[in-house]
Amino acid sequence: MSSLKRILFFIKHYQKQLQKKWKSIPLLLLFPILIVGLCFTIVVTLLLPSENKPIEVGLIDLDQSEETTMLVNVIDDSSLLGSYIHISKYTEEEADHAIEQGTISTYIMFPENFTDDLYNGNSVGVSIIGNPDMPIDSYMIKELIDSMTRYIASAQANILTIDKYAKQLPIDNQKRQEILMEQFNQFLLFTVSNDKVVYEKEITNLTTTSPIEFFSLSGWFVIFTIWIIAIYIVLGKDESLSLWNRMRLYGVTMLQRLISRLILSLFYGFILAIGGFYLFIQVMDIEFYLIDYARIGMLVSFFCTLFLVGLSFIDLLIKSKKLALIIQLFYTSSVLFMSGSILPTLYFPEDVKYYLPYLFSAETFYWLTEIAIKGRMYVDYTLLFLLVVISVATLIALAMWKERRHR
Repeated sequence: MSSLKRILFFIKHYQKQLQKKWKSIPLLLLFPILIVGLCFTIVVTLLLPSENKPIEVGLIDLDQSEETTMLVNVIDDSSLLGSYIHISKYTEEEADHAIEQGTISTYIMFPENFTDDLYNGNSVGVSIIGNPDMPIDSYMIKELIDSMTRYIASAQANILTIDKYAKQLPIDNQKRQEILMEQFNQFLLFTVSNDKVVYEKEITNLTTTSPIEFFSLSGWFVIFTIWIIAIYIVLGKDESLSLWNRMRLYGVTMLQRLISRLILSLFYGFILAIGGFYLFIQVMDIEFYLIDYARIGMLVSFFCTLFLVGLSFIDLLIKSKKLALIIQLFYTSSVLFMSGSILPTLYFPEDVKYYLPYLFSAETFYWLTEIAIKGRMYVDYTLLFLLVVISVATLIALAMWKERRHR
């Protein structure tokens, strides 16, 4: 009971500290908005795709069979991709030169013996060589071809099944090959004309299909994170070592002070975050329901708690306030960078992407984009909840250990 009273006392104490600084707080909140807004406006302007400039893609046929020739011609002549993607035939040397010159963003290569492998049940694949200077365009084409190869795999399964039963019929090899060719043609037309190939691409690349929404959400995420650390730093600014030693004489523990500071920082950070998110929804004119706000609120709560616990860990482990502040700023920058809000995760190396689902900032921002931009109705809170429980328990244990060590 006495611990709870002390926690409430420090909450009131920290609240008075904020009230004393009421003149500087509006500037403290407005400054990140101006800086982040300017930066993201520049980024959106640079990354906003031009409707008059389609993605140039090369197409190479090393097999030179009747089937692949037909496949190349159909894809090359297809107008279903509209003005977004333009596909042209190249030789391998021409395609490599075009990649170096930046003429094309990627090229697709049908390997040798593609048709034989398709008919004989061997694994078939389509090579994709991307331009390192155009990672987003290359990734879009990769997703498109991944969808197409799934249909080719289905075609192969049907072709092998038909071939197996055709061999049992009293027909010659030429007739059987014609049947297989007809089956291949049917799946080819289905592959090229299926809307799902383009539809999957539209919902995957938010940085190009919804740049305004994506970078506005990113800006909100960065701003409220800066607000949280700003409030946390302001609350602990007037605490000196001599003052803390005097408080210890009255039975005040390090954990009580930390919990009070965390609660007040979490409270104001949550209010500012939800308020900023409401403005984002209104400006972007996104249809949102009460249950969606509840999902966003849960994600923001988990993120704020984990972020503040990280700041508290640094305070506990580093005695020098100046050094602790430098490390906290570095920690904040790392959290924001790895979340994918400053630099989209599309640019990250594959080895780094593998670990992103285990980072609380990346996991939070992923689900925020899923709800706010993609309209997803389900959120998996398991990882974030476990991280909150583990981190809070570790913080309590560390604070108690530090307290005993100072006695």
